[in-house]
Amino acid sequence: MPPSAPHLCAAVAARRALDALRCLGLAIGCAAALNPQPLNAQAPPLSAQELEAFTAAKELESFIPTTTIRVQVNAVVGALRYEGSAVDGGANTAAGFPLLNALTLNHDARLTIDTSFTGQDLFRVRLRSGNFGPSGFFSNPPTPLSRLDFAFEEPLCRADIATCNRNLVTVNRAYLQFPLGPEIRFTAGSRLMQGDLLPVWPSVANDSPILELFQRAGAAGAYSRRVGAGFGAWWQPTGRLRGLSIAYAAVAPQADNGSPGEGGLFTAAGGQTNTVQMAYTRPRWNLTAAYTRNGQRALLRGTPLASQLAADCRDGALHSWSLAGYWQPANAGWIPSISAGWGLDRFAFATTPVAGLTGVRTTSWSVGLSWSDVFSSGNSVMLAVGAPAHVSRLQGVEAVDDYGMALEASSLIPITDTFSLTPAVFWLSRPRGAMGATTSLTEALGPGRGPAASLGVWGGLVRATLRF
Repeated sequence: MPPSAPHLCAAVAARRALDALRCLGLAIGCAAALNPQPLNAQAPPLSAQELEAFTAAKELESFIPTTTIRVQVNAVVGALRYEGSAVDGGANTAAGFPLLNALTLNHDARLTIDTSFTGQDLFRVRLRSGNFGPSGFFSNPPTPLSRLDFAFEEPLCRADIATCNRNLVTVNRAYLQFPLGPEIRFTAGSRLMQGDLLPVWPSVANDSPILELFQRAGAAGAYSRRVGAGFGAWWQPTGRLRGLSIAYAAVAPQADNGSPGEGGLFTAAGGQTNTVQMAYTRPRWNLTAAYTRNGQRALLRGTPLASQLAADCRDGALHSWSLAGYWQPANAGWIPSISAGWGLDRFAFATTPVAGLTGVRTTSWSVGLSWSDVFSSGNSVMLAVGAPAHVSRLQGVEAVDDYGMALEASSLIPITDTFSLTPAVFWLSRPRGAMGATTSLTEALGPGRGPAASLGVWGGLVRATLRF
């Protein structure tokens, strides 16, 4: 055999082995073609919900912390006009208080900073300043119900304190909101409002609100709009229960005070407000029920009689219930959206400021109509009517007539994408109710009282709003 023969035989053997492997691969391929199998028989295709969750998870992985800054400035020029037997025209007073009926120009400015770290959370800080304190559109006597929804000044300066500083910028909101799961959200902060803890607001008559009393869903006690430190959570399920929401909210206005006799969390002096809300919302309508327990120093924005009794009663609570909702037409036009609400408050205090008084009940209601895109695109017209919180039942003393009506009409006129004007008028028939000519609860509820003096107020204003 020649010397090259062993090398030739090795090459031939290697070539035949390679051909054999190719034939084996071809056989396997043919078998797979004749009997096809899914690529992964153990993993079925993803459902729509699983695909949505997978997509959301991928988006969160790539989310970059984001901060947005929004500015809103409200300016109001307007005046009040008082009428009735309680008005002393010569002294320009009523019920012993000077009438704030000069034409005034006031402002409210807000700077809101929203930050999200994961795309599912919210950290909000709002700085706010205003100068409504000495105007007739704040919580000033003799008609505190003429307060505007956006009227703001903090801290308030009393007339007898010359060293008080005004036009200060304060922290109006500071809270964090984050999910505890796909259906539950938790909120906590040192400065928030009751509404920040609720997922649903049962009214759509709020394109450009004017009077504050119409921004409580007809229930001044249940939606007391307390501001302070607080926490809460809400549950909004998906699937067949979509549209349902259940929420709990707790706000303590005096939570920053370390004295147990004057404030703190979970103390009687802290004035804590606890709210439970249950709502069902569909694309065009909503129905919401709420219960609120207001502790000491309860805030009940109503007639002076109702408000003072709620603030001065001790050793107990103010229990408030609300039923509210709204309906919207399928298309904007001459058929208005309708918002309605009703509230009932029961005083359960052991100590009352009037001798013989053993029980108090107050009620309130409101109805709001709003027309969208009237006359032109973006223009809306709002009309609201109702009764502020007033004493409807007394136990232990003679009944009083504390009832009064409120009416508001306004029109939102967009000038540009960031600037709008809202001319408005309102009327309060008996803003002081049974205390038309007095500031004393004893005189208002005591024996031998005469008929309450009449006092009504008209208001006219133009609200200018800038947002960017």
